[in-house]
Amino acid sequence: MGYSHQADDKPCQDYSVCFSDENTTMAVVCDGHGGAHYFRSDVGAQFAANITIEKIKSFLTDCDVAIFKSKPFTQVEANLSDKNLRKQTAIDKAFRQLFSSIIYQWGVAIEEHSKKTAISEWEQTHVDSKYLDEFNNGTNLEKIYGCTLMAFVCTRDFWFAFHLGDGKCISFAKDSWSEPIPWDDRCFLNKTTSICDATAIDEFRYCYSGDGTFPDAVFLGSDGIDDSFGEIPNMVNFYIQLLKSVNKDGEQKAMESLIETLPELSRIGSKDDMSVACVYDENTLAETVISLTKYQLQTTEEQLEESQRKQNDLLEEQKRIKHELEVIDQNNKKLQIELQYNELDIKRNQDSLDSLIKKKDILSKELGDNSVDTKDAKENETM
Repeated sequence: MGYSHQADDKPCQDYSVCFSDENTTMAVVCDGHGGAHYFRSDVGAQFAANITIEKIKSFLTDCDVAIFKSKPFTQVEANLSDKNLRKQTAIDKAFRQLFSSIIYQWGVAIEEHSKKTAISEWEQTHVDSKYLDEFNNGTNLEKIYGCTLMAFVCTRDFWFAFHLGDGKCISFAKDSWSEPIPWDDRCFLNKTTSICDATAIDEFRYCYSGDGTFPDAVFLGSDGIDDSFGEIPNMVNFYIQLLKSVNKDGEQKAMESLIETLPELSRIGSKDDMSVACVYDENTLAETVISLTKYQLQTTEEQLEESQRKQNDLLEEQKRIKHELEVIDQNNKKLQIELQYNELDIKRNQDSLDSLIKKKDILSKELGDNSVDTKDAKENETM
């Protein structure tokens, strides 16, 4: 639950669910809209997530999954401007049918819920009367229950992901991070596409791959997460620490730690609700953590080099200013102020350098420890 929701006595409007068996793993994250009009979006998000899981199961059972065979990684953007022009593949048509079934069943579910669930005391107190009137008249129910939808699905032979709205899906593969699902620029600030949109069927973005390559790890986070971190690298480090925790302490303890961490992150960050889903391969988790740590080390070394270059430039600038003060005028106010700012910049950058050096040492030690653990594990397997 987001910090602002606690303060305003609003429910948590995020909902996430995962499913895994011997053949398939899937994760879904839905984020109910926070505006006054969407006063049952928490329920809408729950319906959307659970319906999506069930519809994906049916999709995998009923669809000719051979259409994914040998298909390279492919991204498909939202299909609003050229929906009558783009040639649809068999996969495109199959996905469109899946999305249509999710939207339809979600509509049925929210209508049934509206008929069975009268206006609550909380809603009477917190919701504008004009929206309550719409609810009582059965109009604009989609908006009242509106939410975003994001899903990742992995089978033995192929994987796919789709997204409607904001939030972020990011994946780690081949030692680098990416956003596999195309972004929609209409999701900006407090604006987002939604399952409640009349054009929702055309607003889905998706990606898929059937060529035998799979991501090492995939993370789905509602917009409360990316709004808190701002930059992708900061979010990436958060997810890396989460996966390291899973590897070191086990899934249950990592979950407990996440439950403790997210409310504080919401308080100092977005103030919004937060949901996180992570999909990884248990059999290769240790190797994935090593790759992630190598990625962190490489990134830290690059930042260290850049910070050192900046420090050298600042020190050269300091020499120039001091020289000008000596040669031109020791009492020159402009140069004195310039020197003060320069010295502050040098101190700040030195603090950053010290922090990066410390981080590099920690990561180097982690890699050393992990390499020993991996070697020992392999020796134990052969024994």
